[in-house]
Amino acid sequence: MASELPLSSASLSALFDVERRARAADSLAGLRFVAVNETRSVVDYRHAAILEPDLRGLHVSAISDVPAVDRSTPYVQWLERVAQSLPVDHHGSVPVVPDDLSDWDRDAWSDLSPPTAILVPLAPPDGDTVGWLWVAREAAFSQNERYLFEHLGEVYGHALGALNPKRKRGDARRWLKRRSLWFSVMLLIALVLSLPVKLTALAPAEVVALNPTVVAAPMQGVVKSVLVEPNARVEAGQPLVRFEDLEARNRFEVAREALEVAQARYRRAQQESFDSAESRAALATLEAEAMLRRTELQFAERRLEKVVIKAEHSGIAVFDDRSKWAGKPVQTGERVMLLADPTSFELSVTLPVSDAVVLEPGAPLKLFLDAHPLEPVPGEVLRAAYQPVVSEQGELVYRVTAKLTEERPYLRVGLSGTARLDGPRVSLAFYLFRRPITALRQMVGI
Repeated sequence: MASELPLSSASLSALFDVERRARAADSLAGLRFVAVNETRSVVDYRHAAILEPDLRGLHVSAISDVPAVDRSTPYVQWLERVAQSLPVDHHGSVPVVPDDLSDWDRDAWSDLSPPTAILVPLAPPDGDTVGWLWVAREAAFSQNERYLFEHLGEVYGHALGALNPKRKRGDARRWLKRRSLWFSVMLLIALVLSLPVKLTALAPAEVVALNPTVVAAPMQGVVKSVLVEPNARVEAGQPLVRFEDLEARNRFEVAREALEVAQARYRRAQQESFDSAESRAALATLEAEAMLRRTELQFAERRLEKVVIKAEHSGIAVFDDRSKWAGKPVQTGERVMLLADPTSFELSVTLPVSDAVVLEPGAPLKLFLDAHPLEPVPGEVLRAAYQPVVSEQGELVYRVTAKLTEERPYLRVGLSGTARLDGPRVSLAFYLFRRPITALRQMVGI
């Protein structure tokens, strides 16, 4: 209390009893009953009511001598209106003066309430006001009685604060039941889902050579050895692949012997043609045979030269592992490696059909390399295939070719990563629910 005043033993006993009842209350209803009814044993009054704040202001939550509050009664409506218009003091009781009221409320006072009333704040000593206690009677309240009310206001405020979580949950449930709230939430969700965003897709990507030269087998045979390391730099004319040359060398030797035999037969026929008409008649045939053998020798020589494949120009030899080519039979035209210019490359993206977006030439993308994931490289789409193909992993994909618009010192052929492709702008709802809608459509067959 603000100061100590002499109290009778009966008043102190009643005060302690009311305090005990208030602190022992296990519900808001029980606490409110004690506040509006049991307080009469400490200070006499005719009417008491508790007013608590909510979203609309102060509302009557309990009235003395009645089990429940009927909000349609004139007294409750008048009391809430009066409490809203009065100046309040959060640190002490406030006497209600008729001059502070409107004309209508002042005229209705004599019919609805005793002439003397005070408002007592319900607040713990170091806390916020959680409600107000309205008490009214015919006689004026003494200063001692007001101190008793203020002391009980601290007690009731502390008890209300202890039960406050339950009250907050009840207020929250009532607030969530309001239709206007849900309408506002649905409107907000609709507005958010209609926001335009870019439709993006992620796909595996690899830096590949631009217009590489294919090093293919010039003939059917068996690879003896690959003469360079993977991704090694080679110069023009440098040997790259050697084939088994036993068959080609034997054919060359046979063709050379056959040419020598044909030439000897032709020279002998020339010498005999002076005396033999038969030899003169055979000259043309023997000459044609010698020319044929010469052609066969030239073919065998060219075939022998192809036993070693040489680089047509300088570049990088792109292939997997040279050990797997040793002893491998190949067909004519089968690719062994690529010869690429290390300074000229492009980006190859395999876009899964399930993630496909509409891509126009010039559409932006970003490449996140596995070796440099924190340094995205910008680029743009050059072309996108209209027809999907089956990838090496057995997945149906679209081939997308792009170029990188910024140079980085670490870029080279063979690097791989993930490309983020930017498609057209769509609503956020379509962006979020595109895959679920597609899966549902495929599941139900619509």
